[in-house]
Amino acid sequence: MRHKRSTLVAASLAALILPVALAAPATGAGESQEHFRILPFLQSPSASEIRVTWFTENGEPGRLTISGPGLNRNLTYDVAGELQPALAYTDAERSQQIPGLEQGSWLLGADSYKHTELIDGLRPGHRYEYTVQQGESTFQGRFETAPTADDWQHLRLIAMSDSETEPRGRVQKREWAPGAVADDGDARPSAEPGSAWDQVHGTTTLSGTRVLRYPLTEDEGLRRNLAAVEQRSPDAVLFAGDLVQGGGYQPGWDEFFRHTAGPGGDLLTSVPILPAFGNWESFGAVNGGYGTPSDRTPVVRSRAKFHAYFDGPGNGTPQHQDNYYRVDYGPLTILTLDSNNGEPDDSAARYAPEEKLTGRQFTGPGTDTQENFTREEYESAGGTDLSDYNPGSQQWNWVERQLIDARANGQIVLVQFHHVPYSSGEHGLPMNHVLTSGQGGTPMRVYHPLFEQYGVAAVISGHSEMFERSFVDSNGDGLGVHYYDVGVSGDGLRGIRREGASLDSAPLGYNPFSQWTADQSEPERWAVVDGMPKLLAGGKHYGHLEINVNRLRGDRERTAQIRLTPVHLFPVLDEDLDVARTERRTYHDGIVIDIDREGRPIR
Repeated sequence: MRHKRSTLVAASLAALILPVALAAPATGAGESQEHFRILPFLQSPSASEIRVTWFTENGEPGRLTISGPGLNRNLTYDVAGELQPALAYTDAERSQQIPGLEQGSWLLGADSYKHTELIDGLRPGHRYEYTVQQGESTFQGRFETAPTADDWQHLRLIAMSDSETEPRGRVQKREWAPGAVADDGDARPSAEPGSAWDQVHGTTTLSGTRVLRYPLTEDEGLRRNLAAVEQRSPDAVLFAGDLVQGGGYQPGWDEFFRHTAGPGGDLLTSVPILPAFGNWESFGAVNGGYGTPSDRTPVVRSRAKFHAYFDGPGNGTPQHQDNYYRVDYGPLTILTLDSNNGEPDDSAARYAPEEKLTGRQFTGPGTDTQENFTREEYESAGGTDLSDYNPGSQQWNWVERQLIDARANGQIVLVQFHHVPYSSGEHGLPMNHVLTSGQGGTPMRVYHPLFEQYGVAAVISGHSEMFERSFVDSNGDGLGVHYYDVGVSGDGLRGIRREGASLDSAPLGYNPFSQWTADQSEPERWAVVDGMPKLLAGGKHYGHLEINVNRLRGDRERTAQIRLTPVHLFPVLDEDLDVARTERRTYHDGIVIDIDREGRPIR
């Protein structure tokens, strides 16, 4: 594990509480960064390679210098920028008005140039320093190469999803869906207009019920979340989709990199990102949403922006480049899939009312995770990169080959994609259910037999904007697969799906595999102190999943142990209900998976 800025004090994950401040990022050794549109960020890590990418507004060549072990002299690259027309602002974006913000204050320059270089010939498991000189600006950073599968001790990954960044997030506090409340505490504060909570943080109506707004804005929640991640010095960060509030909305991308490689935070300048396509990455937002059946160009433009920013390892299918890919990080094989288009295309409108399921009825997972556009419509608009995920597709065959290879080499396998297959939330129902969202993740259950057969340890997803863990063991031998929804990065804070339209109705309980949810398994504990409501513990908050992998020596059966810990940033309120600080706290659902010599889970 790298220690980027300070040596972390060893502590029990179950007990660690870490205050998180919103300090300015210490980037570039204090140098001016004005010549960077996006600071250098890291992608495609391996034992011998890493990709360094940055963006400018003039495209003039920048000089990238690498120094470190095994290099007789510094590696130097002069990297010219390539104009990215797909990243230009539209008239709708330039004229947009957002209440609470000065019009256009969030916009950057008109042009966006990409500078990128794949660095190879590096030594496994070593730290390197890098410098990017761009005009009069200098950025200094560092990275660490992945270890080999034979020579490693400890790895740490962070899994996140549904940050859904946009400028509006700077002023927007999201609705806070009610969850379980501790029996031995006070009730949740009143959400009525004029209540103490309403006067400080606001309230709103959700599904016909008055609910509290969360005490942090989306922007504050994500920043504090990322700050806590950075303090843990991970080896890589998995982003399982919905990075932005509309892949075709350029200010959303500007906000994402402002938080991760810009003035708001610099996590990705030293920690490589492994991104996945989410449904929002196909949405044009103010630029036409999903378009119309006769014009799906908003979807084509949206997906083009993802491809402009990210360069995944090759997958052997150029038209699907970046959609799905494999990263080997020491003993770990991480497969990233694209769950956005299943075939045959499906939609809720195809099912007559008398055919639709109700309650907990289930007749099958379905074939498609979205009803918003078809392959034919997409390709008619000029799109060429859709990748079906069902059996027999190129992506399916690729996944099976990677699983076979990983198992033959004794790798520990993790998988990520956006649409959570097993969910108690908004997107947990198939297309033929009367309560479907039209974007249900159930079709991705088609992969479970493969995952169980080849010993996948865990699957990371988002989409329902919940924090949930499910466990699926098809043959009942106790060796199943853990599925996570980690969609609490910094946007919505949804709860479980209810039987009726009201939030007061009983839980639907559509996911029989659910083991834990933050909003039901971690009751909010409230107390009235000096006449003001105070949250003491529990509840659903912005957070992430921390994955620690430790090597075990001297054990005949086990070679490694994986500890998966759900983390949240708890808002501590002062006497006026303002957020005094946030604390890094862990939920009570930490699990441990032992790994055998073939890389398979033992329990």
